[in-house]
Amino acid sequence: MKSNGIIWIIPVVFILLSGCSATKEAEKPDESQTQPSGFAIPNHVKEANRERALKHFIDGALHDSKGDYAKAILEYQDALRYDQDPAIYFALSKDYSLLGKHALAAQSGQEAILLDSTNVSYRENLAAIYLNAGQRDRAVSEYEGVLTLDSNNTGAWYALARLHQAKRPLKAIEIFERLLDREGESAEILLQVAQLYAVLGRFDKGAEYYERLLALEPGNRIFQLQLAEIYQRAGKPEQAISILEKMLEVDEGDVEAIATLADLHLQRGEFQRASALFERLLEIEEDNPEVKLRVGAAYIGQVESDSTLLPKAKKLLEEAARDMPQNWRPFWYLGIVADMRGEDSAATAFFEQVTRLGGETFEAWWIVGTRAFEAAQHDKVIDLMERAKKLFPTDFRSYLLLGLSYSQQGKNQDAAANLRKSLELNPNDVNALGSLALVLDGMKRFEESDSLYERALELEPNSSINLNNYSYSLAERGLQLERALAMALEAVKDDSLNSSYLDTLGWIYYKLDRFDEAALYIEKAIEAGDASAVVHEHLGDIYYKLGRSDEAAEYWRKALDIDSTNAELKAKIERGSL
Repeated sequence: MKSNGIIWIIPVVFILLSGCSATKEAEKPDESQTQPSGFAIPNHVKEANRERALKHFIDGALHDSKGDYAKAILEYQDALRYDQDPAIYFALSKDYSLLGKHALAAQSGQEAILLDSTNVSYRENLAAIYLNAGQRDRAVSEYEGVLTLDSNNTGAWYALARLHQAKRPLKAIEIFERLLDREGESAEILLQVAQLYAVLGRFDKGAEYYERLLALEPGNRIFQLQLAEIYQRAGKPEQAISILEKMLEVDEGDVEAIATLADLHLQRGEFQRASALFERLLEIEEDNPEVKLRVGAAYIGQVESDSTLLPKAKKLLEEAARDMPQNWRPFWYLGIVADMRGEDSAATAFFEQVTRLGGETFEAWWIVGTRAFEAAQHDKVIDLMERAKKLFPTDFRSYLLLGLSYSQQGKNQDAAANLRKSLELNPNDVNALGSLALVLDGMKRFEESDSLYERALELEPNSSINLNNYSYSLAERGLQLERALAMALEAVKDDSLNSSYLDTLGWIYYKLDRFDEAALYIEKAIEAGDASAVVHEHLGDIYYKLGRSDEAAEYWRKALDIDSTNAELKAKIERGSL
């Protein structure tokens, strides 16, 4: 059997015409093939085995023609028992690939190449198998092998360029440009290069290739729109406007051209021109909710300069929402309108509808989540942000809000895990650093929490909340009290009515045995309002140290009224002393 698979066609015809057939029982490899090394296999035995292999190969090809690839594989495997021909491995590899058995397909494809390394078809086949298996680097290697054998193989060059597009766009462009030089202008290749330059942000070069495309296909409106867009992105709105106006001279009802031109005028601050085009658009597409949505959104962007546009935008968006009840976008813009009108509850309702519809803008999720957090609706926050992080896995804010809500519920392990993820995505977020430090502090993992506080204060030395929390943690442990005092003083200086900050400062004075100053600041903390049970207990402790036992007992009892579960406080009251 010859190695080139095409040669098999002639024997197939010959055998079918001659009526030659063989039974399965008679098909056994001649035992002379297994004789000890050094003994030659007689020519008549070789020919008999080739005939047997050919018979199985033909049967396999017949099964292939019927789409029965599993039976074809069995025949090819039998053929290989008689003749290790590369064409058989080639056919076998293609069938394995069709059945999705990529590893077996690659193995057979490799065997074909080992037996005939100069066959271009075998290498192209193996490259296709690697592509189907998602092994792009190996496919690249095989196409490069094809081009080593045949540098004029246009199909291999094109395949190689497409493979390089994702990771090596400049290499892909180089190959495509070589193809254009060799093969002449091709709309498909010109489009690929134009899009690659756009991805690379080289809009001038992208525009050059779109111009060449339009030289080939002057009336292609898709290319015209894409050229207008790339001119716009290149900072050349005049050229973009010129293209769109020429399109409207040909077809004054081209909706996409009208909308794009209106957007361009809007971006240039030419609202009168934009408004006229939007009105024209609404006349042409009066029942099109997408058009209403687009115009309504455009009007919102101009509300600051013309407040009369807000009710117009609202009406258009309400109509769009009515016609597209499962589309989140109208509800997002309606939420913005309600926010502009100061209708907080309506805005929240619209934004919640965005989240229910799986809206693809995280801002709606963030607005609903933060408002729920401010209302202490932590179960709602957690449900919302657990869903949000599946849709927006790289947005650190969902993990931050989750961490804060889990922390409020006392679920420190969950809080720490989410805050760590937030920091992984946004390492210099002072809020996340301080929040994770606070959680770890509560878990008595002080080495980690101290490190996080230090890092947060390096990034933002005047962060009053981190100055307060870190100084309180140090005071509770009796560490670096003078430094803690300095930090607490800075926090109170920034917010002199914050009861937590006043309490921290007073408590540090207490730890320094400066009881009069301690009493002064913790009394201020209680006067500021919303003081916790801990603040009242602190004042009781300070009064006790000042010898004011009755007042101490009074504030301990007030603390117990706020937190009746504090067993240590109960014991303090019963014994009447610290």
